[in-house]
Amino acid sequence: MTWMEYVDEMLEFLKTQIGPGHPLHRKKLYVSRLDFRYSIPRPPDGPVVELSAEEAEKMLLKNLDEAKADPTEALWRLAHFYKQAKQHEKALERLRQLMQRLPDPEQKAQCVLTMGQAMEQVGDYPAAVRYYKEALALEPTHTFTWYFINNNLGFSLNTLGQFAQGEIYCRKAIEVDASRPNAHKNLGIALAGQGEHREAARSFVAATQANAADPRAFRLLQDLLRQHPELEFEFAALAESCQKAVEVVAKKADEMKPVVLRGWRKHLFLLRMRLSSIRKRIQGGWR
Repeated sequence: MTWMEYVDEMLEFLKTQIGPGHPLHRKKLYVSRLDFRYSIPRPPDGPVVELSAEEAEKMLLKNLDEAKADPTEALWRLAHFYKQAKQHEKALERLRQLMQRLPDPEQKAQCVLTMGQAMEQVGDYPAAVRYYKEALALEPTHTFTWYFINNNLGFSLNTLGQFAQGEIYCRKAIEVDASRPNAHKNLGIALAGQGEHREAARSFVAATQANAADPRAFRLLQDLLRQHPELEFEFAALAESCQKAVEVVAKKADEMKPVVLRGWRKHLFLLRMRLSSIRKRIQGGWR
């Protein structure tokens, strides 16, 4: 896999995780009779070139300039880059350009979902809530989009201290897709915020079981048990199983990390890529 192909794949994965269908290793792990699942992004076949933010932006802007006939995908990638870089004004600008090109409410809902995520990235949760509610009004039918609109709305409401409202949307997300960990985790936060600590602990365990590659729910479970030692007897064994699962999957993920080219190796690789591109253009002109 070339560095361009890997950038493409990672940008697809970062679509909010808003784009469905990214290839993942989906496996099961059994610890103390508990069923744990985990999903790890498939690593590239070859080395990965580390790009600075400036280099990545330059590359994506060039791709956009070259995609004049249909810039939709290039706009998506640039918008997601700006979102991850916490340059929310630039992200919103590109997403608004996208909104004008997207033909149906389903795609528009994905776009508005990403606007909400951009607001989350910079900590503007009231604005994020407004965008997520706007996305809800578009009534998308795709499971992935519907799930994350409800989940992210619940998360943002939790962050604003509106735990009862957050609980509603987290439960809706779980109804849409109970196999994902996010809404279980956020439901646990909503329940803990309302003083329902035992149910919160169960939600954190469920989130860890859904994807042991995401350790956030387990850490929240640890914090909850430290703050409420009366739950220790009931959840000690479950917490130990969660810890073992998280550690095993973390080791597997570490083993799958790609080779990253930096420094002079990176520049040499990019030079080879540019020379290869020039050679192909010249050969194409001879035909």
